[in-house]
Amino acid sequence: MVFSGLPSTACLSCRQRRLRCDRVPTGCSPCKRKGIECSGYRDPCALRVRDETSRTTRKFAKAPKAPTRRKTLHRVPEPEAGAKHPVEHLIWPFSQLVSSLMGDPSYPLRQNLQEASMAYFLTSYITATPFQRYVPSFCLADADPEDACSITISATALAAYSRRVRSAEYLECARQKYAVALTRVNELLSNPEAAVLDRTLVSVLVLGLFEAIVFEAGKSPTSWTTHTVGAMQLLRLRGPQQFKCPLSRKMVAHASNNIKTSCIQRSIPVPDDFVALDKQLTLLHDPNDPSVKLAPMVQQLASIKARAMAGPDCNLVHEALELDRRIVAFSNECPAWMSYAVEPSSHAPGWAYGGVCHRYPSAYVAKLWNTVRLLRIFLVVLIRQVASGQLDPDLARLRLPDGEASLADYLSGLQQYARENIKTITTGVLASIPSFMEVDDFGRRFAPSGRSLAWPLSIIENTDMCAEAAREHAYENLEMLAGDLNMPQAVHPSRFPGIREDW
Repeated sequence: MVFSGLPSTACLSCRQRRLRCDRVPTGCSPCKRKGIECSGYRDPCALRVRDETSRTTRKFAKAPKAPTRRKTLHRVPEPEAGAKHPVEHLIWPFSQLVSSLMGDPSYPLRQNLQEASMAYFLTSYITATPFQRYVPSFCLADADPEDACSITISATALAAYSRRVRSAEYLECARQKYAVALTRVNELLSNPEAAVLDRTLVSVLVLGLFEAIVFEAGKSPTSWTTHTVGAMQLLRLRGPQQFKCPLSRKMVAHASNNIKTSCIQRSIPVPDDFVALDKQLTLLHDPNDPSVKLAPMVQQLASIKARAMAGPDCNLVHEALELDRRIVAFSNECPAWMSYAVEPSSHAPGWAYGGVCHRYPSAYVAKLWNTVRLLRIFLVVLIRQVASGQLDPDLARLRLPDGEASLADYLSGLQQYARENIKTITTGVLASIPSFMEVDDFGRRFAPSGRSLAWPLSIIENTDMCAEAAREHAYENLEMLAGDLNMPQAVHPSRFPGIREDW
């Protein structure tokens, strides 16, 4: 069975006449223009069974019959009397015997590259990512295969598949498709009416994923950043009033998260106008959603990190400490579906760090927890840098909180807080590794969802306040991750002399 796209959600009339159905809740526009009653829209996830018996029968009845091919056995001639021949000439060569008994297949099996790459992309590659929540809805059977969105998804799927099968040829094909997709998307962006469509925003987000897939180690992620900034411009252009449907809200949540992540990576604050827009967009989401609760904390972290880079100020430690405690409180109040189990050390695999292994209900939950831990690593490192005088040598201007009488005692307490928490956080990240592993009789390897470990493991390896054993464990798993998933960009930059990662 091959992947042929999700079934169309258009109404019956639009499907029969192959019209573009806008799926308005009160009835689609094409039906209104025709003056007929709209039949409503079907659920693409509902089970459907299609009887293909008659179609298959007709297909094989029309197909030409393959000619029967016979092969005869040929025996090596008997040696003449007195002739001297090597011993191997007195027996049938095994390969000749096999080829005599088995004819070559007339019609070798061929797998359609487009179908194979799309199937892998939709069912494996985007698992546990925000793309899984909305991209499949834009791969409907009635979608125009030549529009910007379809070509963008196709190019990205092929790029992901090329990494999986390690094919430079497929990757080159993906790049060619990407060039076409980029041209089509730019055409949409130049059209004010097309720029505000959902398919345009999806195209920009998926273009960013393409850049992440083909990203080469040692280079700055400029193209990914460009697409992220482009997504921010589209959100500004559309405004909150155009994100009322559930699918649109999923996309805007993903785009907003990408924008904040990009700001943290580049050590710049989130733009003020986007902060205002993001507050309006937050009202469209469930306030109890952990991602919604976490969003303002991510934004505040971007602000702290940017200010620390722009002008060292030891008093930032108070804000960092308060934010870290808020994140800890968030972790303690997480919903039941985010809960994970700590395996007894006797049940943990031998390669687990320190014999500690966490079991999560899904890779998505594990990834969400690692996001929380990554935020805390940035904050705890900043707290330690302030306490040790690395961030700002002028500690005399540090304001002491109420109840703290001695600067030395306060700094000592900060140092202890940082040491204890970095150990807990690091262990949590490393204990999540088994949840991203596939284990069988041939050993263990990273599943595609393991890509999400690349950044947290790189941060641990690069952070000198992490224990040496933890850094070594992160290094070893980055090596395995790079090999298993063909991700050279996951490898530590120090192994590329003269090249420095800046994100």
